Amino acid sequence: MNENINQISSYFETVPLWPFVLFGLLGLVAVFVEILNRKRRASAIDNFRYTIETELAWLYPEHKGWPPNINTYLCSRLPEMQQNFEVLRVFIPQDQLLSYNTDWNKFRDFCRTISDEQCAAGQPSSASNANDSSTTSAEPDPKVVFHQLVENLLKHASR
Repeated sequence: MNENINQISSYFETVPLWPFVLFGLLGLVAVFVEILNRKRRASAIDNFRYTIETELAWLYPEHKGWPPNINTYLCSRLPEMQQNFEVLRVFIPQDQLLSYNTDWNKFRDFCRTISDEQCAAGQPSSASNANDSSTTSAEPDPKVVFHQLVENLLKHASR
């Protein structure tokens, strides 16, 4: 046992120490980069969730009603949401990236194509509901579709 210890200590006496110091510094840098990336990811998630919660406060999580001219309302909020989407995209794992992009594209397309007429048709009224039950059941309720699209986006913004 003493021989092994002597052999190891003589090895360290003859080998230069700079490779060990270099690998140690690289390890420390890697740990700091990982900590920084985790903080940036958490910040991107928080910003994404905060943007959805503030920009769509009237519609999500509690639906209070469709604002007038819904298309303009939603499209005016898309640029800021798009910017936060792009920031968060960097931190999405590669195997979930296709799903994330697809969910965003569906949400964006919904925001661009929704109209006040679709929202009015989705809200049940007592007289038209009895007469037009076949037409309202053919189209999904825009509130339900909107909430599902937002939920799909927020599932990617979990810690």
